[in-house]
Amino acid sequence: MMPTHYALSDAAILLVTMFAGHALWRNIKALPAFAMACFGIAAGIGVVRFGGGLQDALADLHAGASQLLGLAGALAVVLHYLFPPKDRYGIGIIALILSAATAIFFFAQPLLGPLFVLALAIACVVSIVRSSLSQPKWLVPVACAVMLANTLFIRRAAWMDEAVSWHAYHLIIALALAALAKGLMPIEQRES
Repeated sequence: MMPTHYALSDAAILLVTMFAGHALWRNIKALPAFAMACFGIAAGIGVVRFGGGLQDALADLHAGASQLLGLAGALAVVLHYLFPPKDRYGIGIIALILSAATAIFFFAQPLLGPLFVLALAIACVVSIVRSSLSQPKWLVPVACAVMLANTLFIRRAAWMDEAVSWHAYHLIIALALAALAKGLMPIEQRES
């Protein structure tokens, strides 16, 4: 049984995604706001799982939500650059993302991890090629690259203690999501 302190690093992700998602939504960035909601929901389940002493009861839900919603969140970032919605909603794109991620989760589960990694790699490249009027142009590709490296090298790293690996992985995700959100925010117009 995993100790209660495992909830702390999930709580960091939850807090970042709550503030970042709200700010992105207010700035008409529907797909990145949806991505933050995906990561935040998965982290929220982790907070309840560990903070509420429900480690075994919510283990499958937490793992499944992290995989399904992680893929959906990564796809939302990619599609933000490829097919940016013209308004705040982008409901059609969000529905397609959720449908695709759910279908992959139920019918091609071994593809979840590789597709998540591929989506992060594509997001990194596309955010460079199709940069927009946002904060420093390097924030989004660096955030995606950090999440990619974190997934490949920190998550369940054999060379780290399990608790250290868990917390490092989640805290790096929280920092990367904060950088991603900052990088997607429009540049504030200065009055002359």
